[in-house]
Amino acid sequence: MFTGSEVHRRWIALVGINVLCSIVSSVICAEDAVGDLEIAATVNGEPIYVSEVQRELRTALGERKIADSALPYFQAKALAQLVDRRLIVHWLRAQKHGAAKAEIDLEISRLRKQLRSRDITLQRHLESLQITESEMRGLLEWQISWRKFLSRYMTEENLEKYFNDHRREFDGTRMRVAHILFKLDDDDTEEEQLAIQNAAEIRESILKGEISFEEAAKVHSIAPTSDKGGDIGFIQRNKPMHETFSRVAFELKKDEISQPVVTPFGVHLIRCHAIETGQRRWRDAREQLTTAVTRYLFNWAAEKERSKAEIEFTDVIPHLEPGTGELAEE
Repeated sequence: MFTGSEVHRRWIALVGINVLCSIVSSVICAEDAVGDLEIAATVNGEPIYVSEVQRELRTALGERKIADSALPYFQAKALAQLVDRRLIVHWLRAQKHGAAKAEIDLEISRLRKQLRSRDITLQRHLESLQITESEMRGLLEWQISWRKFLSRYMTEENLEKYFNDHRREFDGTRMRVAHILFKLDDDDTEEEQLAIQNAAEIRESILKGEISFEEAAKVHSIAPTSDKGGDIGFIQRNKPMHETFSRVAFELKKDEISQPVVTPFGVHLIRCHAIETGQRRWRDAREQLTTAVTRYLFNWAAEKERSKAEIEFTDVIPHLEPGTGELAEE
């Protein structure tokens, strides 16, 4: 079962998969879909239905169970994903790079053929799913548009450039790090702010030379590594530490101390002791690069449209506060 503290990491991992999935296949296989014409949000006047959010969650999570406390955030992330897809489609339309009507018609023709082989009409299938043909065409427009977009930008040149710009993430570099961990209770915003402030003050004391990092770890850290001055040893970009921890650690220079970093385990100060440069080349990391570049392109394209788009939420289901990644207050 997932808890609220794991939600963001899980969703980021899932996004890279979902944006590449076949919408045609998901329409055919989604026999348990639930129709719901309630509107969760609109993007430039185009509705996003609650039923779409439900399907997005099913696609992302499958049979996995989530904690009740995490459900609102998962719903909000699913809605945010759908909003971003709408933004991308609108931007691609404006750039004359979106799916043409003829391309959507061709996919529907293929779907009809697949259904006919099972002696099912398209209308009957749509009724059983309680999904409209208009909604299905929207799904197909997204899938075709996104596939065409990736075919233009997912080039070997761009993969290599992304690798060079983010080399430590992919070349097998190892970092020897230490940390000071401050206790933090889940979902306590006031305590989190106090812990961050405390960590920032201790960081300042270390930088001024009033106390060493190792001594501060022994005095203040609740981690098992406190008696070793916080030394964790060597870590890789994707293991064994939490994603947020690793992301910050791998941006540090030797002997640099991070700003306070919040993870599900508490608030950390991270120090880089040593850097062992990796030897992998971009072709060795093609699979990881493809996922990372897909995610980058998705966010980049959505941002192209966001500033001029009109996005409205109905508050039927939770949504994220724009620009913060946090749940909006009801």
